[in-house]
Amino acid sequence: MLVLPGWVQNELKFPVIRKQVVRCANDEETAGREVVYGVELTVGDRPGVFEAIIEPRKNYGLLGAIVMEALDLIADPRSQRLYPNPRSPHLPMAEAE
Repeated sequence: MLVLPGWVQNELKFPVIRKQVVRCANDEETAGREVVYGVELTVGDRPGVFEAIIEPRKNYGLLGAIVMEALDLIADPRSQRLYPNPRSPHLPMAEAE
């Protein structure tokens, strides 16, 4: 999911829609966090509206797999860049079966 720092929520006041248990990156800790809705985000030229977990201790946001898939973005670890899927360079593409 998208993760937003607490200071962003304090400034923008997104509506809280639920609480959710979140497992921390160290895979040992869990914590209850607020989930908000209506976060408009554009990466490159690809806009979307997403839910986000509020992490009060973070100073920065994180793009998760849900955002990456919805916007059809590919991460290149070598160049440390995101770019649109070359199979659909102008609009996000979804796989449906």
